[in-house]
Amino acid sequence: MAQPATPNARHLLALALASFVLLAFEQAELSLVVPVRSVLTTAVSPILHLTESPYRAGAYLGEFFSSHATLRRRNAELERESLRLQGLATRYEAVLEENDRLRRLFDSRTRLRSDVLIAELIEIVPDPARHEVVIDKGGANGVAVGQAVVDSTGVVGQIVEASLVTSRVLLITDVRHSLPVEVLRNNLRTIAAGTGSPDRLVLKDVPVTAGIREGDRLVTSGLGQRFPFGYPVGVVVSVVTDQMQGFAEVEAEPDALLDRSRHLLVVFPTEAEANPQQAPIAAPTSGAPEEPT
Repeated sequence: MAQPATPNARHLLALALASFVLLAFEQAELSLVVPVRSVLTTAVSPILHLTESPYRAGAYLGEFFSSHATLRRRNAELERESLRLQGLATRYEAVLEENDRLRRLFDSRTRLRSDVLIAELIEIVPDPARHEVVIDKGGANGVAVGQAVVDSTGVVGQIVEASLVTSRVLLITDVRHSLPVEVLRNNLRTIAAGTGSPDRLVLKDVPVTAGIREGDRLVTSGLGQRFPFGYPVGVVVSVVTDQMQGFAEVEAEPDALLDRSRHLLVVFPTEAEANPQQAPIAAPTSGAPEEPT
């Protein structure tokens, strides 16, 4: 006779049946849910995309403005650096030009055959009727009234006043100034006087028969023992002759860079010039300027 199932056997059978049912239900659920989930995901995806758009746009704009601000700061830094480099380049060019002027100034000493003193222009007399400048050398440096002053290209003027540490220079274009010159082409001697114009000299008492012409070079004649012989003065730019008057109207342009030179040479007289009584040739004219009133 068969034995009835024990409670444990019944429990195991029930659990097995329940597991089978659950597995079957899960498989059926998956076969139904997956297509539905796919459809819902497809339908909801645009909505999710739209809802996320403001956040993505905000993040993009934040990154854009942050990058833009960074670029602006970088551009400002580059502009400042560019300006700094331009300033350095400008100063470098100015130093090169100044060095070149000084080199030419030193080279010009060989034409003077005299002792010279380098001086720096520190002031322009603020009076259009007085063509004068002030230099940074004076009596303490041995500078005295009457000494010639030149730059690397020509005669500038002469000392008319010397204090202890500065001196005042009367330019050759001042109406009170005159100096003996010589036409390099034919050795004609005459006087070059200032006109009051910063770029003009006038030659006094030149006979129409002298044969002077435009382009003639003028140099110091050495007469008067104020200016060394042979230093450039200017070039003739205009000759007007009138046979009825007998004298030509001659104008010249100074060689010296009167409006640009910063460094000048103060020329010391040679021993013969310092002691005129020992000079072999007497000076027919002093070439000294009239004392300013």
